[in-house]
Amino acid sequence: MDVLRVVSWNCRRASSQSPLWDYLLKLAPDVALLQEVGTIPAFVQRQFAILQRRAVQKRGGLQRFTTAVLVRGKLDSEVVLAATEDWVSKELAHFSGNLVGVRVVPDSGPPLMAISVHSPAWPLDRARVAGIDVTKVRLSQNADVWAADLLWAGLQCWLRESDRHWIVAGDFNSSPTFDEGPGGSRGNQEYLERMAGLGLVECLRRAQGVLTPTFRSSRSPAVKHQIDHLFVSAALSDNLRSCNVGPQSVVFGANLSDHLPIIAEFDALC
Repeated sequence: MDVLRVVSWNCRRASSQSPLWDYLLKLAPDVALLQEVGTIPAFVQRQFAILQRRAVQKRGGLQRFTTAVLVRGKLDSEVVLAATEDWVSKELAHFSGNLVGVRVVPDSGPPLMAISVHSPAWPLDRARVAGIDVTKVRLSQNADVWAADLLWAGLQCWLRESDRHWIVAGDFNSSPTFDEGPGGSRGNQEYLERMAGLGLVECLRRAQGVLTPTFRSSRSPAVKHQIDHLFVSAALSDNLRSCNVGPQSVVFGANLSDHLPIIAEFDALC
């Protein structure tokens, strides 16, 4: 293929009747990493191979919505995240419906390792890790462990010696702007630096040069937080052609979602 187009989007529990799906097809992704998916309509299912898992609730049950990876092509083996510490592997299994990974083979393109991320806006219940030293995983500026922290820990084993192309994208519920509140830093910038330490490049920041807001809160009309991110391996970032977000006038104006989609294009991969 001449161009690989990747879209990451929190769909705000879109049903099969939502106009969001028509807009997604207009974006023409080869790979789509979606979060808070309600129901994918049949006309979308016919165009993609799909892996989706139900996300976990705060109290441990399953959400009605899913986290999903879609590809115009084929799905291969799933990416099972694990870590050197048993408690981390256990929690990664607990959040397997929020951290959905699979090796995808786009039409006419090389394989990619793709993980769709929905890190909830709530941390692990501290009772789940009572008596365990979690300092190697949690952020130094945050007292809690979050699903995004577990993802980082699980990726270390995969990325240490990997020469594969990786895409890790979704709703991380983490924005450097959260560190600007009266409570001071809570580790949001620290998290971005951690991901960079794994050799991952945040495409939206790479392309735009500044923080690009992706989320509109129901509590405030201001659009200033970038809680959605699209990370890729360094080799893949070398092929980055463009990365931006969908227009607020379309996405928010038509009430498609409270998140803007991130849209990235890459030159043909070898």
